[in-house]
Amino acid sequence: MQGGSMVERRRHKRYPMPRGTFVILRNKLDPLRNHTQMSIGEIAMVLYKSESEVMGQVTELSLGGIGFDCNFSGIVNADDVELDLLMTEKGIYLHNLPYSTIPIKSAGNGKKKTRNYRTNAVRFKKLDAIQKQQIRELLSHHTGSPVASGPLAKNPSMKGKA
Repeated sequence: MQGGSMVERRRHKRYPMPRGTFVILRNKLDPLRNHTQMSIGEIAMVLYKSESEVMGQVTELSLGGIGFDCNFSGIVNADDVELDLLMTEKGIYLHNLPYSTIPIKSAGNGKKKTRNYRTNAVRFKKLDAIQKQQIRELLSHHTGSPVASGPLAKNPSMKGKA
């Protein structure tokens, strides 16, 4: 179908995210066991000091997954790596979201690559009702309006603690 428009086939609307929204892929052994009792500053410091597999700038977010930029060459064993979202400006931290990796096609031989810095993506899988509401609330903070939601109650514990 040359010259025609491509049909968007995604299940969830994607939202571009502001700078300062980060995805962190980290080892399960990192010291965030008590994250619900920590301030957003303490969480950010633990994440910053940890030896995360990946810390990247979120470029877009949907209820289905995340697109992010980082210097990244892939995860050896995704089963041993947890995914967190951090938006420090709004005091939002989402801990250990279930995900699966999405293979990214590399640029062809004729295209320049900037080391391993590229856009990557992960797909959320089997989010529970609270996690879905937390993502909706994070998106609402950014968009300034409610993001399509169902009959889920607001989770007041999200700010600074997830």
